[in-house]
Amino acid sequence: DWQFDLIGSFRLGDDKNEGSFASKVFKKFKNISNQTRFHGFKNQDFVQEKMKSASIIVIPSIWEEPYGLVVAEAMSNGIAIITSDIGGIPEIVKEYGILIMSINRLKLQNELESLMSNHDKIKILQKLSWNNFEHSSKNSSEKLDNYRQRILSSYFINN
Repeated sequence: DWQFDLIGSFRLGDDKNEGSFASKVFKKFKNISNQTRFHGFKNQDFVQEKMKSASIIVIPSIWEEPYGLVVAEAMSNGIAIITSDIGGIPEIVKEYGILIMSINRLKLQNELESLMSNHDKIKILQKLSWNNFEHSSKNSSEKLDNYRQRILSSYFINN
C-alpha cells in the first residue's frame, strides 16, 4: 500500500506545471493508481508535514546544487533517499542513501522499483538517514563553538 505525492514546480510558485516533466510523471503514476497526488508548489509547512510520513523521497536534481536543502530536510526526517550524485548532494547523503550518477529516467526507475520491492532496505536506509544527519542545529552550534574556542585560544589568550 503506497501513496505517491509529487510536490514542487517547474517554476517557483507555479501550481500547474502544464507540459512539464512533472506533469508527465504525474500522469504515468496516475495511470498506475489513484493514490497519486500532484500538489505543485507548496510552502515549507506543507512539505514538512508530508516529509514526516514519507518512506522514500526521490530528488532527481540535474544541476550542481551547492547545498541540497531538500536532501538535508529528508535526512532530518529519516526518509530513505534516492537522489542525483551531483553538486553538494553527495556531501550530505554520503553512503546513507542511493546516489545515481548521470541520473536519467531508466536509472531512476530501476532504483525506485528495486527499493520499493525491498522493505528491509527501505528500513535500513531510513535508519541510516536518521542516524547520520550531520547538519542539525546542535551539530552546527557545536562546530561553531569549537571554532570560536580555537580562535580565542590562538589569537587572544596567547597574545
